[in-house]
Amino acid sequence: MPEYVLLSYPLGMADPRPPAIPAPSLETFMSIRAGDGANGQILKVANHTGTHVDAPAHVIDGGATIHDFPLSELIYTRIVFIPLQKPDSGIVMPEDLRPFQNPLSTAEMALFDFGFGPVRRSDPRRYSLNSPGFGVLAAEWIRDHCPNLRALGMDVPSFSVIALIDETMEAHGVVLGQRNRRIILIEDMKLEHAPRDLREVRVNPWLVEGMDSAPCTVIGVRAGR
Repeated sequence: MPEYVLLSYPLGMADPRPPAIPAPSLETFMSIRAGDGANGQILKVANHTGTHVDAPAHVIDGGATIHDFPLSELIYTRIVFIPLQKPDSGIVMPEDLRPFQNPLSTAEMALFDFGFGPVRRSDPRRYSLNSPGFGVLAAEWIRDHCPNLRALGMDVPSFSVIALIDETMEAHGVVLGQRNRRIILIEDMKLEHAPRDLREVRVNPWLVEGMDSAPCTVIGVRAGR
């Protein structure tokens, strides 16, 4: 039997998030204890909360929404893990990526491990405000040198650098705005203990018509032992 690995976080009401993202809430509207026939809750959440997918429509007017992606486009079999060591609010540059050009050139999915999983637990404010990320030059390098990539995942809350968002937000558009292929970004992934021998990764977003991007569950698959 194959082994399944969770590469996303369950949604928590107090989880760290970028400053622009409002806090989620969970409210009860029916309760067995209150005499109702069933329990029911209302979840209010921004679509870029927790582990989530950025689809092209996030930054491209008229771009594809996550609902436009067929399931076959959200399954990946050529996966590469890329370790990146950057300081707080550090910007990934092309020279950080060049040593990995060969594996990146053939991969369908690149998972960028900044080592920020422990920071998410121990210092949520630092994770929310000072995580590293990608700038425009690195995004252009990925666009030009990684012809098979269809998904980029990372263990930080944003592809761009939150503390330098005015300088780096355009990196989203460089990657997501390509006309010859559709790419997704998966932010706030759980990569700390992810095995490096995954044979498949499945991205399972919430499918809501009209919503540009969505929270998601990401499942890695290893061969049975």
